[in-house]
Amino acid sequence: MIDEIKDRELLVAVDEHGVPTALAAYRRLDRHAVEIEYLAVAPQQRRSGVATALVHRVREISAAMVVARTDEDAIGFYRAIGFHCTDTPPDPRLPGRRRHLCVLPHPTLVREPEPDDGNVEWIRGKPSPVPVVVLPPSPTWPQDFAALAGVIRRALGDRALAIEHLGSTSVPGLPAKPIIDVVLTVQDPDRESDYVPLLEAAGFIFRLREPGWYRHRLLVSGPGAGLPAANVHVLAPGCPETARMVAFRDWLRTHEADRAAYALIKRATAAAINERGGGTGLVMDYNKVKEPFIRALYARIHQIPAASGPDRPTPRPDR
Repeated sequence: MIDEIKDRELLVAVDEHGVPTALAAYRRLDRHAVEIEYLAVAPQQRRSGVATALVHRVREISAAMVVARTDEDAIGFYRAIGFHCTDTPPDPRLPGRRRHLCVLPHPTLVREPEPDDGNVEWIRGKPSPVPVVVLPPSPTWPQDFAALAGVIRRALGDRALAIEHLGSTSVPGLPAKPIIDVVLTVQDPDRESDYVPLLEAAGFIFRLREPGWYRHRLLVSGPGAGLPAANVHVLAPGCPETARMVAFRDWLRTHEADRAAYALIKRATAAAINERGGGTGLVMDYNKVKEPFIRALYARIHQIPAASGPDRPTPRPDR
């Protein structure tokens, strides 16, 4: 074990006699995230809160989101201290055991989105503006996501670290554009050769990259591929934008008044944008009009003082 962690950062807890009682070994993934690879607590110190303290200390000193990969034995611990956990492919070293990718958000990184630098690289040219279609909520959207997730899993195998249904179609009762927003977590979005050719072979089209904005890549369902219409957003483990989208989805799922208000704004905005027409991109115009509501809702979700809200970059939960 020493050889395996010698190149990692170590955080050690000691008792009143200076005897080590717990340790966390972790490594930097990128400027937004660190991953805990080992978390061990002496038997006499278990259930004392020392493991929780170590995890939060790692987040504090790293100023980063904290990522952990675990199995069913420890999933309860991570969920209990605030990690968001999703299924991930099995670890070959642990055959037959269910695995999870867990992420503990860093409050500052989640509250203060990375500015969009506007550097969008269109892979096959910028698409033409199309009308904004907002439909009543459909009971088929969860099934559409499940079908898409299955295609992605079969294409990528263990390269697909997590697959999340986010955006408006993931909120029951919310009208939306009939396009499923999928967030795909891969180890390194910059290594496009690891996943783009495999997804293209499965029927997706590589649409754009944004190297300066969380290393985001976007693929869409290809015409004639037999796939539900989808935007597949590719991001890295522990990306703050994923955490923001999860928080936005979960809030709307459990707050009926905000869900109804957002639905009203979506319908009215789509109607006004389509009636006006023109512009460089109707969907971009649609998203821009919704920004004040989204910004105000994020401020409440993350308890951001109202005075600071308008000066912050607007998250993009519904691209």
